[in-house]
Amino acid sequence: MQLSGKRIIVTGGASGIAASTVRAYVREGALVASLDITEAAGRAVVDAANAQAQGSGRATFFCCDISRPEQVFEVFTQAVEWLGGLDVLAHIAGIDRSKPAEAWTLEDMNLMWGINLNGTILCNQAACRQFQKEGSGAIINFASDVALAGMPNGAIYAASKGAVLSWTRTIAHEWASKYNIRCNSVNPTMKTPMFEEYKASLSPEQLQAFLASEKQRVPLGGEMGDADRDMAPVMVFLASDASHFINGQILPVNGGRVMLHG
Repeated sequence: MQLSGKRIIVTGGASGIAASTVRAYVREGALVASLDITEAAGRAVVDAANAQAQGSGRATFFCCDISRPEQVFEVFTQAVEWLGGLDVLAHIAGIDRSKPAEAWTLEDMNLMWGINLNGTILCNQAACRQFQKEGSGAIINFASDVALAGMPNGAIYAASKGAVLSWTRTIAHEWASKYNIRCNSVNPTMKTPMFEEYKASLSPEQLQAFLASEKQRVPLGGEMGDADRDMAPVMVFLASDASHFINGQILPVNGGRVMLHG
């Protein structure tokens, strides 16, 4: 029960890494408000997490489109009321699209910025309002290794995640000194529904080449990680008091696929 008594909002909780995080937080004793735009899947994740809870942990679901400011602030208010306060925001929600760099349209860009960047900013701001009342808080944002290494056919996705890194490091400095809020960014390389969609978009020849490349690029295991095994424990650590002096950092959880250098 590493998170007993913690009150946490998780965005994107209907699938992938966020669903794994909801399960782990409930298992570790936290109260969790899971937000997603996909209601049926989001409620199913919450129900499964609650069914397996053995301690004080439990979760509930709120439907939220993180690209809409009025909805974000309203839902955060409702979630905080249910939680009885707020200690941690795990902002994981995001989307990916694949297209040659020269083919991206303004509509594509607005969609990507609206969810990946604006959604991050809005959810962080909504959490910040509550953390000021609490006197402290922790934010875990999600970027990507592609923000550092680039991504063929994913230029706008990579750019949006690069912006998340810059935003996160800036508020880590600003909000830590003003409000005692620490903020870090995670760069995950995990098998997720988004990853499966990407693989499905490849031809058999492209898929074979991609998997062969991954074996060379990921020193530890030769492939992307498993969210429950490899990512969830890191999310628990970042939400716990054990990480109270970590701030403004990029934490790659990627098997060494991209290595950061000082």
